[in-house]
Amino acid sequence: MLVRQVKPCANCPYKPIDIMLNVNGVKLNVFDIDLVFEVGKRIRAIAELKRYSNASYYKYFEFPAHELVGYKKVAKCLKCDLYLVIFDGYFYYLAEVDRFRKYDTEINENGQKVIRFPRENFRVLTESEFQQFWVDIYSFSYNLRNKVYALG
Repeated sequence: MLVRQVKPCANCPYKPIDIMLNVNGVKLNVFDIDLVFEVGKRIRAIAELKRYSNASYYKYFEFPAHELVGYKKVAKCLKCDLYLVIFDGYFYYLAEVDRFRKYDTEINENGQKVIRFPRENFRVLTESEFQQFWVDIYSFSYNLRNKVYALG
């Protein structure tokens, strides 16, 4: 199994914000949401973006368990879809997450609780296919709801 080799540098502006503390018995969990898809006046989807080098060599992709639980809670509150996106510099690996399903956690090599998603569950898309995916999914549903039909 490959282990992620690229660690975020201390001064990198894209270093993830990920804080999990226990203060007086109360859990404090701070994480960022990478992508928010707003269509019309409504948020339709959120997505977490992870960067892997050589993503095609991995059997599964790992996401911190506490982050995924947080994303699911946000998606439930917003009544929106939740996606996981892996980018390896060439391709986008895309999977939708069921925000109501319970996922099993595992402990990875670094001792972190993670949720593993098999690579087979991800669609592999080029940049243009990735962009078109969002247009196909969300512009069509928005147009139907607002009775705007494209004839072609």
